[in-house]
Amino acid sequence: MAFLATDQIRELTWSHLLMLVCGRWLVSLAFRIVYPLLAFLAAGFAVDLSTASLLITVQVGASLLSPFGGVLSDNIGDRATMIWSGITFVLGAAICALSRTFYLFLGGYAVIGLAIALGMPALQSYVSARSRYERRARMLGVLELSWALSALLGVPLMTWVAERFGIAAVFAGLASAGVVVIILYIMLPNDAQPPPRSLRQPLPAGNVLRIWQQPGILAALGFVFAQLAAVELIFVSYAGWLGSAFGATTTELGLVFALLGIVELAGSLGATLFTDRIGKRRAVLGGFLLVGIWLLLLAQSSSWPIFLTLLLAFDLCFEFAIVSTFPLISGLSAQQRGAILALMNACIGGGRIVGSLAGPWLSATAGYPLTSTLAGALALIGAGLGILFIREGNA
Repeated sequence: MAFLATDQIRELTWSHLLMLVCGRWLVSLAFRIVYPLLAFLAAGFAVDLSTASLLITVQVGASLLSPFGGVLSDNIGDRATMIWSGITFVLGAAICALSRTFYLFLGGYAVIGLAIALGMPALQSYVSARSRYERRARMLGVLELSWALSALLGVPLMTWVAERFGIAAVFAGLASAGVVVIILYIMLPNDAQPPPRSLRQPLPAGNVLRIWQQPGILAALGFVFAQLAAVELIFVSYAGWLGSAFGATTTELGLVFALLGIVELAGSLGATLFTDRIGKRRAVLGGFLLVGIWLLLLAQSSSWPIFLTLLLAFDLCFEFAIVSTFPLISGLSAQQRGAILALMNACIGGGRIVGSLAGPWLSATAGYPLTSTLAGALALIGAGLGILFIREGNA
């Protein structure tokens, strides 16, 4: 738990980590499944695509509620927060499975988003508190492998289920899996009771204010926001860029998505194996410096093979860097770990919202190459500020 000293807690075992990976994989699958099913959902609920895209807006917007999950984690404990998050997830998935109208489905999906926002900081804090700092990137890296695995192993299966049995079957399956995850969370060790009232963290507003008053933590959170805004400019634009500049077909775009999934897995695995050895601060800053360089070069690409190579290199470095960022941020403060990780998740969501809103407009008005140039410059500026202000902790 975020409020306990490392020597009061048993080290996380690999069997316990596997239980946590199952939970992380499930919420990643719920997070990613709407992207390929957006048109399917629009047709099924008889709404237009722009209305259906509200699901993505709700999904990303819910991440801004993560600070409440962090404070809850710091007060009642990581495991208790994870269990309540799991219960909320099952409720949201059940509402989606039973929905007959789009807006009821949207409400259920908002509940799922709330569950993810509350539970993810607790999940990361639980792993961080039960792993020594010198090996924490390995443990968190294994946890984050589930993000890529959800695209490779979960999304294709769920899209097949949707086409064959309908969207209700997909979310009924997610609800059932959520019950299993809750049972797994209950089986996890809970090594101590919540702290006395006098030691508990204040309510969200006061706790967040205390964190904002710490320059090193503020710099790290601003760094995360800037980097995610930069990369989201590309993630929302690359499909249109491939289509307009190189005439990519839908099948070819699907192949690119699959390659990006493989690259994400490689980046997460690289962080798992090497970040502790390289040093967390060095891995994060070096990774995002390379992200900026690849984006600047991407703007100059003139052929399909060069563009695809640079896009994959960018995504590989980004995945390595962002997975390495979690253990770096987790070490800044043991007492406020849950709240800081929650604010990091909120900054990730906020950066994605800014990038997703600005990306299409920039691409339409200034062109894709200039969008990539601006994204690369923002990533490099962010990395430069990180070099100046971010320091490595050891909590």
